[in-house]
Amino acid sequence: MIMQKIFFFDIDGTLAIHGVIPESNLKALQLLKERGYYTFICTGRSPFYAQNLFANLVDGLITCNGRYILYHHQKLHGEAFSKEELYDYQEKIKKLEAGAMFVSDNVAVPYLLDEKQIQEIQKEYGKQHIQLLPKDLSFYTFDLFYDSLSKRDELIEAFQKELVINDHGGHGSCDCSTIGFDKGDGIAYLLNHFHIDKADAYAFGDGYNDQAMFREVGHAIAMGNAVEELKQKATYITDSIDCDGIMKALIHEGIA
Repeated sequence: MIMQKIFFFDIDGTLAIHGVIPESNLKALQLLKERGYYTFICTGRSPFYAQNLFANLVDGLITCNGRYILYHHQKLHGEAFSKEELYDYQEKIKKLEAGAMFVSDNVAVPYLLDEKQIQEIQKEYGKQHIQLLPKDLSFYTFDLFYDSLSKRDELIEAFQKELVINDHGGHGSCDCSTIGFDKGDGIAYLLNHFHIDKADAYAFGDGYNDQAMFREVGHAIAMGNAVEELKQKATYITDSIDCDGIMKALIHEGIA
């Protein structure tokens, strides 16, 4: 009988570089599949973005920084914002003179974004996934958009009690992890669902929002290119994404 284990992977900077998965990481995912272990993406990205690129490579997806979970292409759990929460976020963003992209099940809705910003997100997510006139939708997360580093720092300060803000490398946007339900809560939900012990759970990450993942697993693996705050919480620091970091960690952990 297989001793069941479960593996969680952040996307950007961990499993993929600008949406492209290095060959070594593809081999690592295939190895885990052959061993019969559960594999999940765990990302701040939208469900439709993660499904489009990774759904056939793993068993499931934790998206929206923990608030939206799919297993074998089916929605397993969703933590949508209440109408009050959504209104409060929108009012605060407006007051701070920033913009946002609110993420629903199959579409994202721009909020206070200019035409250039909308075109950029349409290019990344596909026009079919961008809805300019929102109807009765549930929203699970949002990206914030800013026009300067000082504005980004202002957003981080303003939302510090509600969100962990993960900057997208100075490209004018960042994803938001809610303190009330984050990547770690998504992982805890799945460990309970599959009856897997924390000692048999592995998480790979590189960003600030991945600290929540490390809270809920026994094996917390930071990439060599990870932020320093994450490395301090890791049980093991592997090599960087472009130097076979995931496969090297699997060898270190006795998996490969």
